[in-house]
Amino acid sequence: MATLIKTTGTEEQIVLESLQQIQTLIDGYIEQINVDGGLLMINEDAMPSASGAIAKNLPLNDKASALAQQPIRGNVIFATHDEVSG
Repeated sequence: MATLIKTTGTEEQIVLESLQQIQTLIDGYIEQINVDGGLLMINEDAMPSASGAIAKNLPLNDKASALAQQPIRGNVIFATHDEVSG
C-alpha cells in the first residue's frame, strides 16, 4: 500500500487505483521524486522553484520535505517502485 502524507503530518494508507485518484489526492499534476525506499508523487507546483506552489498557497509538508531532503509543499504520496510499476 502507498502512503498519503498530508501537510498536517498525518499519514493514511491508500491503494493506488488511477491517475485521476492520485491527481485528486495531491491537488494537481504529478511530478515524481526518487527517495530512499521508493518515490514521492507530488504536485508539480510543490517544489520551491515552482511559482504555482505560492499561487496555490500550498502549505509546507515537513515529513515529505525530510524524505526529499528539500522543501516540498502540499500533500504527497509515498510509494515503493514496485507499487508504482506493478
